[in-house]
Amino acid sequence: MEDNNTILSSKRETNWYRWSLVVIILLFLIWRVPLVMREAGGQDEEWFAIPGSTIWQEGIPRVPFVPQRNRESAFYNVDKALFALPPLFYYASAPLYAVLPPTYSTTRLVSITAGVGAIILIYLLAWRILKDPLAGVIGTGLFSLSRLLFLPAMISRPDMLCGMWGLAALWMMWRWYDNEKRYRDLILAGICLGLGMLTHPFAIVFCIQVGLWAVLTQGTWRERFSRGTVITGCALAIFALWLPLIFAYPETFRLQFSNNVLDRSGPGLISRLLFPWPYFPTQLGLLREYAGTIQLTLMTGGLLAGTWLAWRSVDRRPRILIYLSWSSIYLLIACQGSHPTKGYWCYPGALLFLCLGWGLSRLGRNFWEHSLTWRVAAVSGALIFVAAMFPGSGIRTWVAHIQNWSNVNYSGPRFAQQIIDDIPPDARVTVDRAFVYNFSAAGRKTLLSMMREFYFDARKFPYDYLVVSYDSQERDTSQAFNGRLIATYGDPHDPFSCYAEVYVPQDSPVQELHKSRNKQLGLR
Repeated sequence: MEDNNTILSSKRETNWYRWSLVVIILLFLIWRVPLVMREAGGQDEEWFAIPGSTIWQEGIPRVPFVPQRNRESAFYNVDKALFALPPLFYYASAPLYAVLPPTYSTTRLVSITAGVGAIILIYLLAWRILKDPLAGVIGTGLFSLSRLLFLPAMISRPDMLCGMWGLAALWMMWRWYDNEKRYRDLILAGICLGLGMLTHPFAIVFCIQVGLWAVLTQGTWRERFSRGTVITGCALAIFALWLPLIFAYPETFRLQFSNNVLDRSGPGLISRLLFPWPYFPTQLGLLREYAGTIQLTLMTGGLLAGTWLAWRSVDRRPRILIYLSWSSIYLLIACQGSHPTKGYWCYPGALLFLCLGWGLSRLGRNFWEHSLTWRVAAVSGALIFVAAMFPGSGIRTWVAHIQNWSNVNYSGPRFAQQIIDDIPPDARVTVDRAFVYNFSAAGRKTLLSMMREFYFDARKFPYDYLVVSYDSQERDTSQAFNGRLIATYGDPHDPFSCYAEVYVPQDSPVQELHKSRNKQLGLR
């Protein structure tokens, strides 16, 4: 009878953890999906949102509004084919365009789905490695609030999808490690590595980790060589799926990939792996800017707490987790070198939040075993940690969008459409990245309003209308294009809503565009 009660109690506890995970995912989606569906285009989305649509329509990933012919550019011939990054992210988004409109929001669904996948994988890793589902609940809960998940899961970039493949590869390696070294799990791990490589070059971080794990695990030299061959072969076989597209545009691939990835990282990879120290200040500074001081402090504390717990443990499993956590930081900095890294931190960040969850789980259980006062202290401490995650988590933006749900200025697609409707259909339009995809998808003659030759310089091309938003304002785009303001849209004093200005060349006879748009908000 006692055994039956124990089994029932264990099942209830397991169900509680699982439902907690479901609640975390639902809250994450409630918090993030409104912004995914409504915000205008952000950093790098002008490059990586539209290729999924062109794949669905034509079979080729490309950026039609950037006719770049500078061979030193990261986007040389990008209007013909995009090779600046591997293409799996675009191919994953392509089927969505069968049922959804061509907007930034559609492509972002891949990132937010990958974010949910990462949350689930952290929980599964806690079960598998630490045998501590509470650590998984705490780790996933805090990670779901973090800026390291918030930003890459909300934009049309491949960072989040690549990070998810890394966590999936670790999950498969743990299955292999626990289940008598079954080659099936090793093959699946290799496939995950290949999918990561086919998504983004920072996959090299977890490829090195998993490869060394497979080779260094106890066994004969023949067994180690066999494991290394299997996992490498599977990864390369998946990555080779990119080759047909590369062979179709070899020169475009060579120039784009070299200019965007290889040349921007600094000296050779071996040199950076052996001597990464010059890059630590820059990359850690970027991490602090990206995560914020509070969240970075929590992650650092979690890593140190996890290291201390693993050192005291007689089990090798937590030590492997700590090796993976420390090495993910080292390898990311070494592999990326001087290349800017922000969204890439979603992969090491997931491991650091898992360590933080483990430390807080152990601490919370110790408190819970004491008196009611200690239990109240444990609950209060948990609430403090949750509250500490809110600064910079996007809560003010979410509240602003919910309060202004029917306001067209808070809906990127609707806001862009009203500008499109006001501009003559046959006009040549140079557009800020916030709305360039919307104009291109509407069939307009569109150019991206970029002014950096390494990417694209639209000043070389004539235009009839220039659409400027926050990003272009900061770069004084209107002055550089010698434009004359004829219309404004939105409220420039509201940082959470869309805003745009429309210019024409100084000698253009056009005087105004629907002046009533401006009068609605009292603008002139």
